[in-house]
Amino acid sequence: MKNIFDNQNLFVLIWKWKIHFIIVGIVTIIVSAIFSSPYFITPLYKSEARIYPVNTTSYSEESESEQMVEIFNSTDIKREVIEKFNLPERYEIEIDDPYFQTKILKEYNDKVTCKKTEYESIELEALDQDPQVASSIVDSIIVFYNRKVQSIRKQKYEERAQSYSNDLVRKTKEISSIAEKMGELRQKYGLLDYEIQTEQITQGYMTALAEGASDRAVTNIKSIISNLEEKGGEYFLLQREMEALEIQRDTINRRLDKALSQVNKKETYTMVVEEPFPADKKSYPTRWLIVLVSLIATEFLALLSIYIIEGLKNQKS
Repeated sequence: MKNIFDNQNLFVLIWKWKIHFIIVGIVTIIVSAIFSSPYFITPLYKSEARIYPVNTTSYSEESESEQMVEIFNSTDIKREVIEKFNLPERYEIEIDDPYFQTKILKEYNDKVTCKKTEYESIELEALDQDPQVASSIVDSIIVFYNRKVQSIRKQKYEERAQSYSNDLVRKTKEISSIAEKMGELRQKYGLLDYEIQTEQITQGYMTALAEGASDRAVTNIKSIISNLEEKGGEYFLLQREMEALEIQRDTINRRLDKALSQVNKKETYTMVVEEPFPADKKSYPTRWLIVLVSLIATEFLALLSIYIIEGLKNQKS
């Protein structure tokens, strides 16, 4: 039996059945054109935006762009979009369906995409049968993203502010405790500033001796020197501890003020370099591609069927 897959036989076969191929092709084009029309496939319009992250910091090894994609794809933002645009109704998914969450999120993921480009920007796309809705979905996702990042940052800085506030309370108590001890030493031993008093009392003592001061004056000076010798070291250490605690308190205060200012700060975290707009031409379906693929597939099946028919004929002969 001749090899029916031989090139020469192929051309002979196609020529022999050319009328059938032409008829099949015409019918396929007509049918595929009809079934890819808006009467059978709802046309979808695409709106897109290109965005860069700004005023953000990375919380992990991810880049800021990768982090932006994660937030765009978060379930919180998806649910906000689903609720705002009543997507269950638009996608014809019953809320009472036991697989509602799975179906609505799958439909959303099919219609709304977010990906990072090679230039570290983010490409956000939305498909919908209404071009204005597609554009509004992209706009809303950007708004929800800014709100989400603002909420995350606010929560982070509120936690920091609370931590600094606790530290400030603790430092204030420590300073009060030191101040109380120093007050007792000042009241009981007349200590005010160890270094200054030591210098002045020494000079006073030497002057008193040189000028022949009264015994009472010398006794008073000796009493102060005795107090400095007994409690001066302790007072000096308390002074230094107080100074260190006051520096720490002032540092905590500055950090607390900065954290509180960040809590109430309003910023935008997106730089939109390509604004979304309502498309004037549908993106789906691509009718010529559907027709072409259908034509190729149908003609191939027709050719395969003819091969089988011719093969059976050759076997009988």
